[in-house]
Amino acid sequence: MRIEVIVEQNAAGEFVATAAEYPGVGATGRTEKEALTRLLGALEFHLQGGRRSASPSA
Repeated sequence: MRIEVIVEQNAAGEFVATAAEYPGVGATGRTEKEALTRLLGALEFHLQGGRRSASPSA
């Protein structure tokens, strides 16, 4: 699967990575690599239906 990714640097100096095909899915980082790594995690979460495993309360 290929996803178009846009990486820009904002006025604060942070890198912002967004996935063009998935509006609302994005991530920021101090470096381009950090933003892209975080975006991969956000995409994985989105594609899994936005659900995370919950641990049972003790």
